[in-house]
Formats: sequence, structure tokens, C-alpha cells
Amino acid sequence: MNRTMRSLSALVLIAAAIDAAGAADMGAPPTLMPSPHWGGSFIGVQGGYAFGGNPVEFTTATGALAPELGATIPFSAAGSPAGGIIGARWGTNWQSGSWVYGFLSDFSFSDIRASETVTLTSGALGTRTTVTEQELNWFGTTRVRAGYLVNDNFLLYGSGGLASGTGKVTVSSVVPGAACAAGTLACLFGSESESLWGWAAGVGAEYQIGQWSLSLDYIHYDLGRQDIAVVDLPNPAFVNASTRFSGDMVRGAVNYRFNWTFFDVLTGAVRP
Repeated sequence: MNRTMRSLSALVLIAAAIDAAGAADMGAPPTLMPSPHWGGSFIGVQGGYAFGGNPVEFTTATGALAPELGATIPFSAAGSPAGGIIGARWGTNWQSGSWVYGFLSDFSFSDIRASETVTLTSGALGTRTTVTEQELNWFGTTRVRAGYLVNDNFLLYGSGGLASGTGKVTVSSVVPGAACAAGTLACLFGSESESLWGWAAGVGAEYQIGQWSLSLDYIHYDLGRQDIAVVDLPNPAFVNASTRFSGDMVRGAVNYRFNWTFFDVLTGAVRP
């Protein structure tokens, strides 16, 4: 009997302890997971594709070449340049509630080019083959951006700012089978590489997972026009050629965000 009473007493005490623990848990406030934070500087790698729509235009011709423009030298060639790009990006975010703002910069090696060979024949002027190529060898931007958090992890943003790159245009125009002798106008050549400056603007989306994020960026860029002269050096005759380096880019990126900014490091406010 005493053993039974002791067993019942022990069960009562255990049940009371379990009930008390449950009551304590029910009374405790729930633990909330912290929301993702977007503030801080970031670095990343990017790659994508670009496409334009501006050909090289042959605008004027002088001297003995004037009759050949449009007859044996095309009015335009090498339109719709396109190609891949790959490079790096970096920047800084600040966050205010659901708004994220800051700046981003990028630098990419590019293979945005177009090349075309045109052979035209005129009864009075004969036959001429013109090879035209345009290319954008590298490209970079520095843009401000501002966006809105659709949810804690997903940002939609717009951006705009400066763009730069190196454009190159090359043209050769020859009469097949003719010797490149002085005074014959049989061999014309022009090539120029130039640093260009302009603007870029677009929209993008970014999804953050911890310190990492995936982003997709679309921009339209315009670096202005580049002009070259296609000449036969021994003769005072030349053809002017010109193209506009502009187009659209779509780039994906993988980014890593720090909990400090580059400016904090420069001022000594934090040590990375």
C-alpha cells in the first residue's frame, strides 16, 4: 500500500512539473527570425549578352571617290553588332525600411561586334570589295540605383548613370586584282580605336539569401558616335565613315554583401 501511494505521489509530481513547464512555454513571447538586411558594400561577378542596331555609315566621299559612294562603296554595312560580356561589379547599399538605394559600378570585357563584306559593281566604275568591322572591346558603368523590397528577400530597382568603353572601327575597300599603287584609288584603308563616354539606364531584380544574392540587370547604353576617314594616302581623296555605339545589355550576376561599407573602411569606422 505504501509503495503504491509513493508511486502515485511520484506520478503526480511529474505531471505537475510537466504542466508547469508547458505553462511557462505558453507564457513566453515567440522568437522572431531577423529580417534580411540589405545595407553594406558588395562585390560580384557578372556575364551576359549585348545587342545593338547601328551600322557603320559611309557619309561623304571627296575627290575622285565621290562618284563611288553608293555605286561601289556601300552607304552602310556591319549593322546589328552583338556579343557576350563578362566582368566584375561592386557597389554599396543603404536601406530605409522597404527602400534600398546606393550605387553600383561594373567593368566587363566584351565581344560586341559586327563584320560585313560587300562587293558592288558599277558599269562605269568597275567592281570594289569593302570589308567593314565595328567592335566594342570593353564596357563599364557607374550608376546610382534605388529599389523597393517586394518582400524581405526580393528587390526590384531602377538605375542610371555614366557609361564608357573602347570602340573600334576598321574599313578596307579594294579593287579585286588591282595593284595598290599610288594614284589608283584601288586600296583604301581606315582604322581607329577610341575611348568613348556616354550614359546607361535600366531596371533590375535581385534576390538575397544571407550574404549572397543573385541579380538580373537590363540596361540601355549610348556611348555616342565615332568617326573615321577611309583614305588612299597618296591622293587627296577619302570617304568619311561613322557609327553610333549604342544598344542593350542583359546581365546576370552573383554577389556577396559585407556588413560594412567601403566608406566605413576608409574612415576607420570598421575593420573588415
